[in-house]
Amino acid sequence: MGKNSAKLDIIAIPAGIQPLTTFLQQWQQSPNFVNKVPQGLIMMGLGGSLSLNYSVGDVILYKKCGLMDYSQENKGSCDQFLTERLFKQLGNKTIIGEGISSDRIICSAEEKLLLGKKYQADVVDMEGYALLNWSEKLNIPVAMIRVISDGCQQDLPDLTGAFTEDGSLRPFIIARQMLTNPSNSIHLISSSLRSLQVLKEVSNKILDNG
Repeated sequence: MGKNSAKLDIIAIPAGIQPLTTFLQQWQQSPNFVNKVPQGLIMMGLGGSLSLNYSVGDVILYKKCGLMDYSQENKGSCDQFLTERLFKQLGNKTIIGEGISSDRIICSAEEKLLLGKKYQADVVDMEGYALLNWSEKLNIPVAMIRVISDGCQQDLPDLTGAFTEDGSLRPFIIARQMLTNPSNSIHLISSSLRSLQVLKEVSNKILDNG
């Protein structure tokens, strides 16, 4: 989501570190970007909890975001001013935390808990680090909001291969994997619907105050 002095522009992005990196590089060359470089960017989406402290529907504002398989020292920082402004807009229920980005969906509850301890992170996503890495080179302030869509004790159906190389969903693969694990799938659908409703409410608050 790009932010300029006149209004907020909503931009859909692909899922995944490499697909988003490619998307951003292409966007950077487009006339829309060149003629109107954003004064700030707000990334919004869902994420998986890596901590027992956070559950489905919780809203996390990132302070930092790192890349899985890298050290904690490689975490990039979100813009403090933009983050604090969003925190005031969204209210006291919003949580300031840290995230890591993975190139795959983390499906195992056991792995989520291990990742949280290893990286001292609260949320896992698939795009945050790519945006920070790109925006820092252009000195564009970034804030990131994640709504928890699955708890750290929640196993997901095996969604390996759920995305194409360009970050698009493979609906048939998702449907097939869900059918093989109906219990976890029903839980995921329920938690996703709840988190998407919260994300919609958060988006409306930001747009109303934009």
